[in-house]
Amino acid sequence: MSKKITALLAVMILMAGIGTAVVYAMQHEGSWTGEVVDVVCMVSKGAMGADHADCGSKCVKAGLPVGLKVGDTTYILVSADHKPMNDALAAHVGHTVTVTGAKFESKGANIIAVKDFKMAKM
Repeated sequence: MSKKITALLAVMILMAGIGTAVVYAMQHEGSWTGEVVDVVCMVSKGAMGADHADCGSKCVKAGLPVGLKVGDTTYILVSADHKPMNDALAAHVGHTVTVTGAKFESKGANIIAVKDFKMAKM
C-alpha cells in the first residue's frame, strides 16, 4: 500500500512540475508599445484615444482596470510585484507608451507585469 502511495505522490509531483513549466513557457519578457486605455470604457463603449483621455483618466483614478492596447490585443497592466498601476498610469490614458516586463497570456486573459514604462518615441 505504501508503495502505491509513494508512486502516486511521485506522479503528482511530476505533473505539478510539468504544469509549472507550461506556465513559465507562456511568460514572455520584452517590451510592448501601445495606447494606455481605460479597459471598461474601451470594451463597453469603444471609447479610447485623445478624445477619451480626460474621462478615461478619471475612471482609472477611480480604480477601473488600466490596460495597454497593442494592435488587436488589450493587456491588463499590473506592476512587476502584481499591484495596480492606476495611479502611475492615470495621467497617460490616451497616450502611447512603451512598457517593459513580463507578458502572460492564458485562456483569453492577457496581462503584462510592468517593470518600467516610458512615453513612446514617435
